[in-house]
Amino acid sequence: MANALEILRDRLSEDSVELSYDNIDGINTLRLVLDSIGEAEDGIVVLELSDIPLEEEADYGYYHFISVLANNIEAEQIADTLVNLNRINMETLLGNYAVVEEAGTVVHKYVLRTGTMDEKSKADLLYDCMVDVIAVIHNDYDRILASIG
Repeated sequence: MANALEILRDRLSEDSVELSYDNIDGINTLRLVLDSIGEAEDGIVVLELSDIPLEEEADYGYYHFISVLANNIEAEQIADTLVNLNRINMETLLGNYAVVEEAGTVVHKYVLRTGTMDEKSKADLLYDCMVDVIAVIHNDYDRILASIG
């Protein structure tokens, strides 16, 4: 039986969304390339949805939503960028923004907890959450780019 991310992958591939899917070390990951982000609709964001394996059987699960919004942040820009992102984090509706210093990237992170449900219902929940995450990123995108110190 297909897992929730595979079901979501199949649903999104019907919409001609650029995506890839893999399973590395037991972690299922769906990657989407989103374009037309921001007010000018010229931004490109890579969104990864991954399940988070739990060490023991549980009646719930977790999914990571990690989006890369900007690359090549210079070391001298990081401190100011973090201060600016902190302000935005206090106002954003869902998730938070951070700098991954080693990679020089600005990311958005959100974690979804799912309850006991079948894989199709999880896929539907992931789709609805993904739409919300994309809307938040779209609305914050220009401020995020302007925040890079």
